[in-house]
Amino acid sequence: MQYEKVYVGVIAKFLSEGGMRPIEIIWTDGKHFAIDKTRFIDRAASRAGGLITVRYTVIICGEERYLYYEKPTERWFVEKKLL
Repeated sequence: MQYEKVYVGVIAKFLSEGGMRPIEIIWTDGKHFAIDKTRFIDRAASRAGGLITVRYTVIICGEERYLYYEKPTERWFVEKKLL
């Protein structure tokens, strides 16, 4: 299965002890999706290829999803399955 990157807007909370937590995703059509919970934060490569990123495993509308942060570009993306 192949994937592509879909760059999205993210509203993030910056923590006093350092780091950040995404709290909302803004999809390409402008719709907002609240992040109910962040389960894990780790370094991982995307299935869509590219650099090692910071991968956030998040819960959105009751479903687990991956949200990636590319440090060199400072951009957020999700993976979309190609048909």
